[in-house]
Amino acid sequence: MNTFISIRYLFSHLRQSLVCIAGVTISVTMFLSMSSMMQGFQDKFIIETVESSGHIIVHDEPRETETQILQRFYPDPNAILLVEGVKPREQVKKIKNHTGLIGKIRRMPGVTAAAPIVSGDAIATYGTKTYALAVQGVDPDQLIRATTIGEKVTQGDFQKLKSTADGVLLGWGVAANLGAQLGDNITLSTPTGGRSIAKVVGIFETGVTPVDYGRAYMLMSDAQTLLDKKNIVNEIILRTDDYNQARGIAAQVEAISGYKTEAWQEANANFLKIFKIQGIITYFITGALLVVAAFGVLNILIMAVLERVNDIAILKSFGLSRNDITHIYIVQGLVIGLIGSGLGLVLGKAGIELLRRLPIQMEGLVKSDGLLMSESSGMYLQAFIGSMVVVLLAAVYPARRAAKYDPVEVIRGAH
Repeated sequence: MNTFISIRYLFSHLRQSLVCIAGVTISVTMFLSMSSMMQGFQDKFIIETVESSGHIIVHDEPRETETQILQRFYPDPNAILLVEGVKPREQVKKIKNHTGLIGKIRRMPGVTAAAPIVSGDAIATYGTKTYALAVQGVDPDQLIRATTIGEKVTQGDFQKLKSTADGVLLGWGVAANLGAQLGDNITLSTPTGGRSIAKVVGIFETGVTPVDYGRAYMLMSDAQTLLDKKNIVNEIILRTDDYNQARGIAAQVEAISGYKTEAWQEANANFLKIFKIQGIITYFITGALLVVAAFGVLNILIMAVLERVNDIAILKSFGLSRNDITHIYIVQGLVIGLIGSGLGLVLGKAGIELLRRLPIQMEGLVKSDGLLMSESSGMYLQAFIGSMVVVLLAAVYPARRAAKYDPVEVIRGAH
């Protein structure tokens, strides 16, 4: 009976009810569209970066550099020690006994692959153009198991590094800036005086701008010669069976090796902070829209209560309790929330699909031929629950106000 009265009251003011429903619908649609866009961009960057560059990287240096002289004179562990203007020690940085360390790491639970790397800076020259890049010397077979870089080669073949003397694989951004194409010879030179005429045997595109515009791969021995790092390995790239567990595994590897070991979360901490800020902004904007919609529901229900004071008095005189009257107006808010949220979910899904198909070229941290949209059941559930909670909270005050009316006072005109 109470539900029937609620529905009848709701549709007796159809125009106002539709305005409330539209407000909830727009809020839910905007939440889904914005959340999907932000999440899609984040997922693209994380997945492409992690898979093409490795889940964990072991560096050729300890995490913290201790100053032994200061510690000798100030043994207090709570002392704050700082030395300025220290001249760096001239030493060759490398991972000692990298073969044995890689063997240990590969036997660790959760690690599926490990690949040695020698890396360094170089200048690429093609004709009159020069371009700064990072050269990584690799074992193609091992690197392909540790990353997905082999799948990102759009021209040529990653394995040709093994059969081509001084072969080089360029990121497409590097190749585009140089104007070099597959089969061209480019000159690579390093700050240490190394120089090599390298043949372009492949071009890769990961979709991550910093990688595509700043990296080149060579065979390990060729890169060691170019970089003047004979028999040196200064990085080890690891792949895990779950990149979300990379932090824990990185801590174990660091404890075993003694070298600074970064999980992808640590290496990309600045970008992850940006994504977190984007998420906060998304919640703030869509939350504000929901609050506006809630005020609309609140206003219309208050007006409905004021217009039906006499009806409320009559219903109470027929035996309806305060809880019954409260139930009538809570149900109205519930119906508005259900219809508005339901339509918002449908339109949100349609909006995501429409945005996903828009032919918009994007190139920033990541490159894409369209808007990056990502969705999950949790996102839809979050939008539905959030909108329902806000609308029901907005319906509480009018419902409690309606329940307080005394039928005797109303009939006497004291209201």
